[in-house]
Amino acid sequence: SHYFIQSNLRMALGRIVALFVVAALAFLSGATAEVECGGNGSCKSCINGTFSGKCAWCASNETCLAYDPVSDITTLKGCGKDFYASNCVVNHKLVIIGAGVGAGLFLLGVTVLTIWCCCCRGRKARLKKVAKEEAEYQRQRDQISAKHEASRAERQEQHDAIRMKYGLKKPNSYERFD
Repeated sequence: SHYFIQSNLRMALGRIVALFVVAALAFLSGATAEVECGGNGSCKSCINGTFSGKCAWCASNETCLAYDPVSDITTLKGCGKDFYASNCVVNHKLVIIGAGVGAGLFLLGVTVLTIWCCCCRGRKARLKKVAKEEAEYQRQRDQISAKHEASRAERQEQHDAIRMKYGLKKPNSYERFD
């Protein structure tokens, strides 16, 4: 059971890593095309326009600029760090920080879950197994003790019967002397 859980966890982790690699390769292969963003209207028209995902809104000079998600991850050429790339509500720097924190929390959760599954649950199962084995051992010892007591009582009866037969023992050894 423990080995089965570990192997399933490894397979799932391998599939997740493969999925991320395929997604990253697909993302990087489509990010090389040149885009003409133009349009100095508004943040909403720039980001949600025809080239959605390829344009970013620069808040400092209020212009729409071409945006490459791979090379312009922290700064945008001609704008600096104050730009909006995926939405007009949260600055791109905060989106990157939030994504990093989210990924870190996800990895922490996976790590804690893995440790709990592999260590803590296994320890509880081992403790249950040890308690069960101890109970079985005690039950066997009690049976053996009861068997020995029965044998001892039977032997004592036989010895007493032989002593009575040959007069070596009185029926009641605690009689009053006259």
